[in-house]
Amino acid sequence: MDTFNIAYILLRFPHLTETFVADEVWEVQQQGVRVNLFSLLKPRQGPVQPTSKRLAEDTHYAPELWSWRLWWAQLYFLARSPSVYLALLTRLVRQPYPKRFLFLFFRRMLIFLKAVSLAYELKDTSVKLVHTHFAWLSGAAAWVISKLLDIPFTVTVHAYDLYSSNDLLRLTVCSAARIVAISEYNKRMVLKMCPGLREGLISVIHCGINLERFAPPARLSNNGQDSLLILSVGSLIEKKGHEYLIQACQQLKAGGVNFRCTIIGQGPREELLRRLVHDWELEGRVVLAGAQPQEDVLKAYCNSDLFVLASVVASDGDRDGIPVVLMEAMAMQIPVISTRVSGIPELVRHKETGWLVPERDAMAIADAIARLANDDRLRVRLAHNGRALVEREFEIRSNVSQLISVFRQVIGESDVAATSSGGYVQTRV
Repeated sequence: MDTFNIAYILLRFPHLTETFVADEVWEVQQQGVRVNLFSLLKPRQGPVQPTSKRLAEDTHYAPELWSWRLWWAQLYFLARSPSVYLALLTRLVRQPYPKRFLFLFFRRMLIFLKAVSLAYELKDTSVKLVHTHFAWLSGAAAWVISKLLDIPFTVTVHAYDLYSSNDLLRLTVCSAARIVAISEYNKRMVLKMCPGLREGLISVIHCGINLERFAPPARLSNNGQDSLLILSVGSLIEKKGHEYLIQACQQLKAGGVNFRCTIIGQGPREELLRRLVHDWELEGRVVLAGAQPQEDVLKAYCNSDLFVLASVVASDGDRDGIPVVLMEAMAMQIPVISTRVSGIPELVRHKETGWLVPERDAMAIADAIARLANDDRLRVRLAHNGRALVEREFEIRSNVSQLISVFRQVIGESDVAATSSGGYVQTRV
């Protein structure tokens, strides 16, 4: 197949908890598409996963506010297309402000200026399509670039866009040439929140993982240990529900179960979780291991008997989509326990590929852990079925092939439109 040239516009790259984006970009490149990777913001300090580190070497970062390049780009488009430039800016700042007006206003202004500067960098390239993950600020940036350069853009919508920061959702989604939803659940929510959007514009393409990287080791019962080894991986934020896992551990301790639970991740709730571990006298049994590079997370998978992710709907409505860590654990043939939140049941199918419990129910988590710990045949069956499902529906090569097909359709339609009109005509903003 003929290759083509696209741009990925990301809010911040690399980002430790968004390895699925880096893996996708890498695989898109491996399948012959030329990717220009742009980040609106500089990365934060901290661990960087290997794939992200490789991609970061070729990532273009939008100039800072004090850069002459940023302001030269504004002057260029103001002189070339003043009505389009001002219409884009006006429409962006007039979107709803559900909270924190000043924060959102200045954030949008910053992203607009940076998006214009990236449009300037792209204007003389052969890029035919802009793609972005998340329909919030990076989605708005992709929309601005698309309109200034009159090329189509596509967007992958995540749970964050629907439940946490959805003030720009309708602007981004209703302007995109195609929308990718990472779950059927999210697709239904996009259609509900964007009345009038044509269902055929949305493709459900799961995030995927590299099954060569996540290959299950030979396992002994309980890894040859006397204690049950429980693992959870996820940022220390409300929607991950770690406090309910810790409370379940307290109940396991009271029931005489010999276990060790490791929670990998960092975040603002660390102090709260450490206090719970102390108050329930779980030191030595529950370990908050902090953020870890992927190779150490892989080792943790290899040394674990059960994986638990106690996801909840957070107080602000935020929730998980289909957490990649569940895919990884299932690919490693670890029996998983999670909750019936958002798209999780599309991956963790109760009593088939894993075990589901109600959210915020520590007793149910403890009961599920005890049941799986005491039933070797059940654990083996769930682990085997979990790996098989990931192979069928969550393998990155296959899913990226689907994504590239979407790109090709959009580019093909765009080329036909350009030819039939004798060239591009600036679209309405």
